[in-house]
Amino acid sequence: MKTLVYTFLIGLLSCGFSQQLRAFSAIPDSLQLNAWLEDAERQYLSLRDEYQRKITLLAYELELTDKSLEKAASMGERLQLIEQRMRLDRQLQMLVAIEELDLLKIRYRKGIDLIKLLYEKILALDHHFSGMKVYQNISVLSNPNSYPEFREVRSLLEQRLKKRNLLQLPPLLESNPYLSATFSLVSAMLGDAEPKDRSKELERISCILDFTVSMNADLDVIRNETRFLFDANRQLKLDCERLFDDYVKVIGYFVPLSTCRQNDDWETLYIKLDDFIAKMKDDLMQNSAASYMANARSRRTIVNLEFATQRVADFIASYSNFIRQGTQYYRKFDNIITGYENRDRCSDSLPTQYDELHEDIRETIDKFQNTYNLPEIQGSRLKDLLYGMTS
Repeated sequence: MKTLVYTFLIGLLSCGFSQQLRAFSAIPDSLQLNAWLEDAERQYLSLRDEYQRKITLLAYELELTDKSLEKAASMGERLQLIEQRMRLDRQLQMLVAIEELDLLKIRYRKGIDLIKLLYEKILALDHHFSGMKVYQNISVLSNPNSYPEFREVRSLLEQRLKKRNLLQLPPLLESNPYLSATFSLVSAMLGDAEPKDRSKELERISCILDFTVSMNADLDVIRNETRFLFDANRQLKLDCERLFDDYVKVIGYFVPLSTCRQNDDWETLYIKLDDFIAKMKDDLMQNSAASYMANARSRRTIVNLEFATQRVADFIASYSNFIRQGTQYYRKFDNIITGYENRDRCSDSLPTQYDELHEDIRETIDKFQNTYNLPEIQGSRLKDLLYGMTS
């Protein structure tokens, strides 16, 4: 019996479920995230079930030993059975402890995968924000002096004012859209042209003046809130990098996330995790499970690993909130752009930047909804996996 039990335990530890754990190496694309999550749950449960079968076998042997102990007639037989029972009990405690380490390893590895996935999404968002022409387009749209037709009419009006030696707008104030628009209106009214000509000139720039004056504040909202989202995404990037630093330093990996990604150093990180868990198992094997788990350093290490996976779940919530907020902001921007009251009437007078800005906003809404939004990681299934509560 003694030989049989030790053979069983050595076989268990030698296989180490390494093949099952290696199956978790693939990093999911967002389009495959649901399938990845299902596979993670399935393998997590499979590993746990396999351990439970072995634990059940040891528990059954303990039960048989207890029954034999009750029937033992001689003192020698009783002592032998007591020794066997103590050995089985130690093995059972050790098996439970090893199960905890292997399941924790899976969950910790999933945390790395998710940090990597979210970092790629955040970098893509950063690139998207950087490539948008929002600021240039708004600068053009909000200033009437950016419109060639407005500059042409204004120049004509200024020439007429010069002939009458009337007030000229100082260069410093020309960039102010409100003053520029007002000055042009006054110029049109005070000019020496015939009323019919002045009315015609005002008609030429009426849409430009109407759009730039009525939409100036709303365009500023789009510009400022886009900058807010851009800065918030940069902050989310820094938070992700700090999370990674704190996450992997637990296992002795001290390479920054950006460097790890640039050098494709993920395999080194995974090997570091394998070696770290293997070292914990060696320490466990050299001590009894009870003394190992009672050791403050050992318990602190396990707690740190557990806490690290919980922080990933918290960061997922932060990322999801940002995506939700960004979607709401850009829907508001879309309402602002399409809400211009004289849009149909003045469509021919608006520059191409208007359509480009609208297209940028629509494209960003689509990306927030379909590329950056990851509903699979917001549900309870992933949190259960990270927290180790998968049923």
